Amino acid sequence: MTAARKPAPGRNGHLAMIHIAATQLGMDDSTYRDMLWTIARVRSAKDLDNAGREAVLKHLAACGWKDPRHASHRRPAYRKGTQAALIRHLWTRLAQAGGAHDGSDKALRAYVRSQSAVYHPNKVGWDDPNLLPRSVAGKVIEHLKQWLGRLGVSY
Repeated sequence: MTAARKPAPGRNGHLAMIHIAATQLGMDDSTYRDMLWTIARVRSAKDLDNAGREAVLKHLAACGWKDPRHASHRRPAYRKGTQAALIRHLWTRLAQAGGAHDGSDKALRAYVRSQSAVYHPNKVGWDDPNLLPRSVAGKVIEHLKQWLGRLGVSY
């Protein structure tokens, strides 16, 4: 017996995923509209047909967005031994020491976004530590270590 497949999302579901993916990838409005034009020759996602929506979603996935429809893309938020896990650990230590007032994942993402903006092609930063390029993740790690060092906290 095979498991029933979820039906593919309709137009509104695709449009929502396109907008979420563009936001998660840090696209500003101009970049987003240029991408739509390059992939499907439209300036607004509402003008995409089904094939265009699929092509845009495929392109966004190639840019690093993880499509939630595919279970194989799901993984723990901070896989052990990764730079993202170290960033999370350092952030937790910082919050425990009182250096960061909010130890939540939301606060961590805001911090990562602010620290990585200078290295991002569109200067908006990455908000997910898992999406940081290795060199940028290293810089964020060093910033957190320096912050902990100023507080006299070991990591």
